[in-house]
Amino acid sequence: MSGAAPIGERIYGPDWRAWRDPEVPETFSPTSVLLDKHLGTPVADKTALIVDDARHSYRALHEAVCRAARGLVDLGLAPENRLLLFGTDCIEFAAVWLGAIRTGIVPVVISDQYKAPMLRYFLEDTAARGLYIDAEQVAKLAEIADDLPATLERVVVRGAGAPALPARVRVVTAEALVAGKPAHFTPLQRHRNDVAYMFYSGGTTGTAKGITHLAHDFYIVPARHGAFWEYVASDIVHATSKKYFTHGLWPGVLIPLFWGATGLISRLPPTPENVIGLVERHRATKLVTVPTIVKTMMLHVEETGRKPDFSACGLVITASEKMPPEIFEKFHAIFGVELLDSIGSSEITYEWIANRPREFRRGSLGKPVFGCEVRLVDPDGNDIAEPGREGEAWIKSVTSCFFYWRKYDRTKATFVGAWTRTGDTLSFDADGFFWFAGRSDDVFKVKGLWVSPIEVEAAITEHAAVLEAAVVSYEDQDGLTRPKAFVVLRPGQAASAALADALKAKVRAIGGYKVPDEIAFVATLPRTTLMKIDRRTLREEERARRQAGTG
Repeated sequence: MSGAAPIGERIYGPDWRAWRDPEVPETFSPTSVLLDKHLGTPVADKTALIVDDARHSYRALHEAVCRAARGLVDLGLAPENRLLLFGTDCIEFAAVWLGAIRTGIVPVVISDQYKAPMLRYFLEDTAARGLYIDAEQVAKLAEIADDLPATLERVVVRGAGAPALPARVRVVTAEALVAGKPAHFTPLQRHRNDVAYMFYSGGTTGTAKGITHLAHDFYIVPARHGAFWEYVASDIVHATSKKYFTHGLWPGVLIPLFWGATGLISRLPPTPENVIGLVERHRATKLVTVPTIVKTMMLHVEETGRKPDFSACGLVITASEKMPPEIFEKFHAIFGVELLDSIGSSEITYEWIANRPREFRRGSLGKPVFGCEVRLVDPDGNDIAEPGREGEAWIKSVTSCFFYWRKYDRTKATFVGAWTRTGDTLSFDADGFFWFAGRSDDVFKVKGLWVSPIEVEAAITEHAAVLEAAVVSYEDQDGLTRPKAFVVLRPGQAASAALADALKAKVRAIGGYKVPDEIAFVATLPRTTLMKIDRRTLREEERARRQAGTG
């Protein structure tokens, strides 16, 4: 490519180079950055959150947050205490999370899909003094009532159904928490480097890790992503991921609030009917989702024959899982808007590489988000400087996790100086776009050659009969590593030996050693709490079957 710009210039364009993060005051109130700054302006009376079909203005949300803050303080919770939130999207969840931030309490969000033993783990690991829990999840709390850590003293239940807990634990309803509380609460000033909130990793590659984040995120993350994806005050944004995920909380609530826009959330599960209905009914301008939802939406349209009205929607972002290029083409044909892929992680706070309407390539992950630097590192620790070579992505960003809570060794292994090791294997092309190759803990060797499950899955899903696929390794009776594919067919398609042979032929085109020895047709694939395909569970189940002689 004679005369072409150096690869670094093609990865980092002029606008990335011109970007400067906002100056963050040494001390400030994070909720003032999201809410208080809008009071006394026309934004105060516009809609901040739509919860299903209920609208809450900025003024009303500010008052709800203040009441929740006062309620938490009156309950006996103090700054730096951890408050574990074990529920799903609703106005109470949002008000309690923001109310905790306003008081200096550290909210820790986890998926409500976890079972009772994991709830106990999170309570123990965080030493949480308080717990917010949905009534639908109370049975899990009751199951571990005799084993609650001594640190847990307060429980807030949204809905009816108070659990029987030790006398030392005070239980109140979410309604009682805010009843009679004033609509004003002076926020606690936080240092920009204070730990302000926590997420947890999905726990699919080991014990779930507490991810600590600093107060400065409330300035930096919305500024970066708002500029990158062109958020404006007129936006109505729906993120299908629940708000215990960074991919739900930041793009669907916090970034819109920062920009004076509207977040659209739903307590209902993200079925295609619900997602499409919300976008159509409320004229959403931005949709942030994941491949699982994308696939079910497209399948729903195919089955019903009704073309959705996405005419107001100018941006659709997906993340978390590789999809074949034809999905992007088909999505555009059905919905009339580009589907833009991205990649991020709770460790970095949100996305670090992404496509955007003004610069995208179908099927790629895009280019670095403003403020995020990317290195690709080979197995020998050398930086990759040429296109087409795969390496682990290391990310440099001031929004990176401060440390893994109570995980010293994992902290040291993941955070190397200013860089965060992601465990994601990527490559970049000659134009500076990044492409996903897989997770470093998913790849395996067959006959001495590396196999990426993502590449094999992409070949299999090219077949018109296939909805999705997952590939894992197993050891045969001779101790040799072999690939096996688990395949979900589209409705109306039937499994057969001929179809299995056709799928193997698809893979053979990219390398004979990559062809699965076995193909299992299954109804569904296991998912993590992040809705990603859970290859770890598939590997463990396959190992157990073979040890039992049923593989």
